[in-house]
Amino acid sequence: MARPGGVGAVIASGDVAPVSAAGADVIVVGAGMGGLVVAHDLARAGRDVVVIDAASEVGGLLRRGTLAGVDIDLGAESFATRTDAVAALVADAGLPLELVAPRPQGAWLAVATDDGVRRARLPRRTVLGIPADPDADDVVAIIGADGAARARDERRVPLTADAEPSLYDLVAERLGERVADRLVDTLCRSVYSRPAADARLSQLHPGMWREVVSRGSLLEAADAIATGQRAGAAVGGIAGGMWRLPAALAEAAEAHGAKIRTGVAVRAVRSDAETFTVETTSGALSARQVVIATGPAGVARLLAGHDVSTRSATGGERSDEPAQTPAGVYLAAAAIAHPGLAAEPIGSGVIVDAALPTAAKALTHITAKWDWARAAAPDGIHLVRLSARDAAAGGLSTPADVAREVSILTGVDVAAADVVDLVVQEWTDAVAGARVPDDLPAGIHVAGAAAAGTGLASVIPHARDLAARLDRALAASLPSSSLHTHPVS
Repeated sequence: MARPGGVGAVIASGDVAPVSAAGADVIVVGAGMGGLVVAHDLARAGRDVVVIDAASEVGGLLRRGTLAGVDIDLGAESFATRTDAVAALVADAGLPLELVAPRPQGAWLAVATDDGVRRARLPRRTVLGIPADPDADDVVAIIGADGAARARDERRVPLTADAEPSLYDLVAERLGERVADRLVDTLCRSVYSRPAADARLSQLHPGMWREVVSRGSLLEAADAIATGQRAGAAVGGIAGGMWRLPAALAEAAEAHGAKIRTGVAVRAVRSDAETFTVETTSGALSARQVVIATGPAGVARLLAGHDVSTRSATGGERSDEPAQTPAGVYLAAAAIAHPGLAAEPIGSGVIVDAALPTAAKALTHITAKWDWARAAAPDGIHLVRLSARDAAAGGLSTPADVAREVSILTGVDVAAADVVDLVVQEWTDAVAGARVPDDLPAGIHVAGAAAAGTGLASVIPHARDLAARLDRALAASLPSSSLHTHPVS
């Protein structure tokens, strides 16, 4: 059977950090990356900051596990390099971390066809799965000649930008269902944990949507934006695992005077005239400002008594926006002793078509993707991660489950006996479509993915901007209402 996931950096636990009689400047609820960035920057500016988290370690969804003696990520294992957010934070905070690029294999796609499973490399020139050239060989390999011919006719379809449809409907209408199903929906479910029918292009990629409106064509917009990099190349990692980032940032924040306490749950946030009282399982604390940096369910719970509404993290306030709710995440990481995986048959990993009858929506071949993992793994052992399609449905908890999924997705006949170690990790409050409160009470702010959207490229700039505005307001004793939280594009 599987072992539960391991732990990251435990700072301290059990007791709330002492604060001055007048209370802290800022209390941060949640020690994920959003909360830690706010705490670090404020503490470095000389502010009195307390961070509280119910978990036993810092990091939020960046978490460490141990597999076959190797420390690996049981949360996000890479970050998007479309901005320099991570690199700039590491350099600015002086964190002792090495940023690394993945090995050059690139990622694959597994789709359902009438002839069974089709495995092919993810096309190079696409944006959210929307191809720049539907006749490119790597696109035709996935959607077929008929699908390419249908997509080619897109320029005959007029674009109406007044009422933006869902991403799925937009692509299916203009490029056909093959592109919508096999490329766009598959990638949306894997990357954003929701179907394309529950998202809009303007939410996921505002720049792409602007190009579509300007050019009147998905194909032309993708052609203008797509880089031609191999699939999976626009990401980076940290030698030894992403879990090292929050661990190092927490240490840096503490060195600047921040007080970080784990294993302490927050029960409620109350407003008391000019200050806030944060009630925890270890007592109450007061502060001039509060930053909530939890998952979306945690944000909703702590704001429940404050009469707020919500809007999308990208700024839209439309009542017809597709429903987006917090979702669970379930991962299984396995060590497999099978020589067939040495050929790296799916490169660094595979994203799975929703039409395939699998429990996994994606597989990452860790030792094929990262040099540091390859060097650390025992001889003949391959480390993989499987992301569950439905966190509540199970199906990835035993060696037999893992062997079945790996066999389907790689084409290598793996047996349960080949799975020599297995670790699982589950979160019940992950983000599957961020919403940020629209009318926050003065003095309460939201950071992290629930406010900024998914990914460190969004979370870090948003948190740094919030920290800077909080510092300026605290210095000038401005009213809290001047500090509305908003996402940074």
